[in-house]
Amino acid sequence: MVDWSVDKARIALVDDHPLFRRGLGVTLQLEVDLEIVGEVGNATEARALAQITKLNLAIVDVMMPETSGLTLCAELHEIQPECKLLVLSVIDEPGLIADILRAGAGGYALKTQPVSEILTAIRQVLGGVRYLPPTVSREAIDAALLDTAAHPLVQLTRREREVFELLIRGRSNDEVATQLFISVRTAETHRQRIGKKLSAHSIVQMQRIAARHGGLPA
Repeated sequence: MVDWSVDKARIALVDDHPLFRRGLGVTLQLEVDLEIVGEVGNATEARALAQITKLNLAIVDVMMPETSGLTLCAELHEIQPECKLLVLSVIDEPGLIADILRAGAGGYALKTQPVSEILTAIRQVLGGVRYLPPTVSREAIDAALLDTAAHPLVQLTRREREVFELLIRGRSNDEVATQLFISVRTAETHRQRIGKKLSAHSIVQMQRIAARHGGLPA
């Protein structure tokens, strides 16, 4: 266990929402045993910080602008194997949580939880104890950890992958069409096919799939 009386735990916050990141940072700085040594908004900045700054814990959002939190967790774990990882998200899907744990995270908490529970999650993960949100079924997470189903995004064609990447980043059908030099009607058709293949009926569901599976496979 961590000896809180000796050193402050060095924490990095990785979240692309500045208001949330700053608010959490201010809250954590009030704790005598925690120290915020970096606040960054994307994966590139997170990797750069991990290369030059000793970290005890990185708190990572799932949906990042450049890459998924799942992929970033794996990268940070490779850069600093001793750094613990806690993922924060609004998504409470057991399958996503299982994938995050596989990527090396020591815990997963929801942004909707009270601050006191977030602090519990932080200290638990720092102490080497896995933290999971109490509102999500442990049995469902364990079942998902045992699931070895293939990556669903391999079903997409190369063009559908390009469309999917733009859609999960919030691009409209018109913007997709303009960027890929295709008609709006074609963009709409690709979107419908992607939704059918992935059983995703909204952009939010597509984003969840992308977050769960670490973006697109090679």
